[in-house]
Amino acid sequence: MTPIETRFDELQEKLKGAEKVVISGHQNADGDAVGAVGALRRHLEIEDKDVTALLLEPLSPRYGFMEFGKHYQVFDPESHGALIDDADLFIMCDLSTWGRLGPLSKVVEESDVSTVCFDHHPCENGGPADINLLDPKATATGRIAWDYINHVEGHVDREIAESVFVSICSDTGWFRYPNTSGSVMDLAAELSKFRLDLPAIYRAIYQSNSAAMLRLLGHATRTMNEECGGRFVWSFIRRRFIEDLGVERFDADPILDVMRSGDQVQVVALFTEQADGSVSVSLRSRGEPDMNVIARQFGGGGHVYASGTSFPPNTAEHDIRSMVALIRRVLRAE
Repeated sequence: MTPIETRFDELQEKLKGAEKVVISGHQNADGDAVGAVGALRRHLEIEDKDVTALLLEPLSPRYGFMEFGKHYQVFDPESHGALIDDADLFIMCDLSTWGRLGPLSKVVEESDVSTVCFDHHPCENGGPADINLLDPKATATGRIAWDYINHVEGHVDREIAESVFVSICSDTGWFRYPNTSGSVMDLAAELSKFRLDLPAIYRAIYQSNSAAMLRLLGHATRTMNEECGGRFVWSFIRRRFIEDLGVERFDADPILDVMRSGDQVQVVALFTEQADGSVSVSLRSRGEPDMNVIARQFGGGGHVYASGTSFPPNTAEHDIRSMVALIRRVLRAE
């Protein structure tokens, strides 16, 4: 039995005595976080648990086709604080640091609820939770959720299959990134047998940008900074510009994908001002340098190819300059 299978057994045993379970992903939940939360929510529902799935923001429209979209709530401190205090177990998906839970982190940490972490990002100190189901070699966190459900011989239905497929297709860039393997393709084929409309899923995730979002993409690339001989590109988007264009739901992924498509580009950084003056940071690379190492120096995390963090309003400008300078130094040292 592998180490993670031992922890699967530990979680299964823990769940035997748990009735109320709360599950959440990280802030600005991407396809992997949404998929992992969705798969585990449905699994626990089938197991007759009183399960609540929380997201920190409304589900991105690109994932609106998912059955999961009918079964989650947007976190509200006033209404959900008591829910978490009363829960037997809190499961967080696709994050290795408490900070990525945003305002939910304080509520969980101040409660007595037992915690579980499903994640495929490199993690320090063995993980943040009481039970950590971590596998940095896994293609996606949704794959770990799938492995757990299969390990405990859970029933799999279309909702679970759809959720896991969204996880793996998102974190492989629709099977284009280096983390795509034969086993990933085998799993995708297995999941597709659950009446998944693959062309429709692709269109929803990758071809559903509004006209306002396309204009914002143009602004981000037009004002893009190019450094280190084109190996490093970065852009800063102010909140007022997002609002002026009428972008209802900002999504960094389309912008990051275009910026990363440059033939010389190794590293992409996108800094996006939020309504409260803080700045959300999205980092991407082709594998070198390690984006997780960069993000961790600024309180964030992730994995080699994709990581993120956020900067508070009072230090955001200084933090942006510091991060840009650090990436420059790393690239020049290679």
